[in-house]
Amino acid sequence: MNDNILIDNFEIDDLPNSIIRDIFQYWLNIKGNRPMPSRADLDPSDIVSLLPHISLIDVERESGRYKMRLIGTETVKAMGIDVTGKYLDDFPLIDRALKENYDWLVKEKRPYINFDKLKWSSKSYMDYYALGLPLSRNGTDVDILMFGMYYQFPKDKRTELL
Repeated sequence: MNDNILIDNFEIDDLPNSIIRDIFQYWLNIKGNRPMPSRADLDPSDIVSLLPHISLIDVERESGRYKMRLIGTETVKAMGIDVTGKYLDDFPLIDRALKENYDWLVKEKRPYINFDKLKWSSKSYMDYYALGLPLSRNGTDVDILMFGMYYQFPKDKRTELL
């Protein structure tokens, strides 16, 4: 069971920093008046500065598995490994921490933001924000999960005094 904080009713100004806000604004722009944009709507040249913070996860509906299509370099740094091309369930700790959130995004078909510790990594002391965004080829079924990720060291009273 996850003890992370998942929020699905938020405004762009509620998001914790400009990176996450910019990713959400981009998703809103390419979505337009549709329920969800598609992968084809994404143009990496429009979001070059945000790419290190973006991950794309393929949803395999038949098997119920999630394949890591593209993992941003900030996530690779934070996790200490590159899981691009691998399946979520290849990593039991990560699977236990994230599968429930991935399933929620596929079922609910709307964005969420969550905040937690990076528990499944050797850097478990780090805090992270994950903005989960659904993508759909047909406008109905979620086939790719897009994540905007932001990692930070926890606030420490000792460092605030310096």
